[in-house]
Amino acid sequence: MEKRLVQWGEILDILILVGSCLSIVAWIVGVPFFYKIDGPVISIFTLISLFFIVALRLATRHFQLWPFTANLAFLMIVGGGNISSILMLLSAPAVHINPKSSLVMTSVFTSIGFIFFSFYEILLYLRKTPERSWILDDILIHLALVPGGLSLIGHLFQNPTYLSMTIDPRVGISLFEMAFMGLLALSTIFSNPNLFLWKFLKGGLGNQLTFLGLFMNQYIAPIIYLWLVGANWQSESFGPELFIFLAGVIATLGFLLFQAKVDESKSSLT
Repeated sequence: MEKRLVQWGEILDILILVGSCLSIVAWIVGVPFFYKIDGPVISIFTLISLFFIVALRLATRHFQLWPFTANLAFLMIVGGGNISSILMLLSAPAVHINPKSSLVMTSVFTSIGFIFFSFYEILLYLRKTPERSWILDDILIHLALVPGGLSLIGHLFQNPTYLSMTIDPRVGISLFEMAFMGLLALSTIFSNPNLFLWKFLKGGLGNQLTFLGLFMNQYIAPIIYLWLVGANWQSESFGPELFIFLAGVIATLGFLLFQAKVDESKSSLT
């Protein structure tokens, strides 16, 4: 089963690699996929980050002489580049952002996701996922999914704030971008059978249903809240639904951390 999951992860990596390459070419020739001037589109910088992450994975698996230092260097470029992108978007005055420019920046939320993915990949190249109660690798992957959860709220309720849109409406999380990031998250999880998540899920149907309930709750709870109270985006700001979502994330991570500690205690007794 573990070998099959790794194979599925590699298939997804290849799909992301091919898709990102085609999308980069489309940007270069001036006909980007699903482009619109009044809504979020996937940035060429987002595609480059996707390309580097999966290309490094595939190169490491299939080229024995692939230099280890290259992985660290390129991942530092990806992480550092996205940190720079966040700082530029947050600090640049609105008058310096040109919505008519052909250059589209990566959204702040997407950059946050890439930073977590990059940090995770760097750690994984430095050492295998360790068996201990501090499940850092699982935590980093889960935190990388947070921007996707917020963008789901944004698309369902048409809130530009949750889509990480700025004065340039193209800078945001599009559905095309969400698909890419979702595939990246799946391939990341499938590619690492040493994650505590897999160990916990192997514990039986009860464990699987418990995790599924906690994981889905963090997305469903804020959506139910918004449907009940009604979405009012006049202020275009975050509301209680953000804290409901983050509470679900903390609950899921807290539960996994507790289970990892229990598992470690049982192992030490035996």
